[in-house]
Amino acid sequence: MSRKPVDQQQPTECRQAIWDAIRSKEDWLFTADELDVKLDASTIREYLSALANGDYLEVISKGKRGESNIYRLINDTGVDAPRLRKDGTPVTQGQGRQQMWNAMRIIKQFSPADLALNATTDDHKVAENEARDYCKMLCHAGYLRVSVPHKTGSAGKPGSGQRARYMFIPGMWTGPHPPQIQRTKQVYDPNLRKVVWAKVEGGAE
Repeated sequence: MSRKPVDQQQPTECRQAIWDAIRSKEDWLFTADELDVKLDASTIREYLSALANGDYLEVISKGKRGESNIYRLINDTGVDAPRLRKDGTPVTQGQGRQQMWNAMRIIKQFSPADLALNATTDDHKVAENEARDYCKMLCHAGYLRVSVPHKTGSAGKPGSGQRARYMFIPGMWTGPHPPQIQRTKQVYDPNLRKVVWAKVEGGAE
């Protein structure tokens, strides 16, 4: 069965549901069978294995044939489910957008260059073109507005141009997760669990 697009998934169909169920267990002790989530067993086992490989879980007792392992949560990093590969290493895809989403709420007005600089960390550098593309899409979706429009410089006059600047719109902080830009050029907000803007033929909606 193919995986549903993120905007069609229900909360109980994602890894976040597994993480929530783990954190809700008394003493953080549990087996896979005790997690009340609507996912197939292989998906649950795969994520538990990744969490164990990443030192988020400890295997207290390894189940014999037909029995489940007993796990304990040993590294509670908060409400957001760790994004991990099978070997337990972090998934870095989308990290730049998370950092930009956090930064734009704080600095409020910025050019893409400002945003890239403020969003860059020692672990992940945000490129200016990445910030520019993200700003444009969030502007379409209503999270940002242009406060200073882009102005092309005069030929032969260095510094005569003007970079676009954006303003984060008050009230558009929908939650901790950054709006996602999907391949179909639509903006999905995981905090609202819905598509908030989509490009259509001949225009936008």
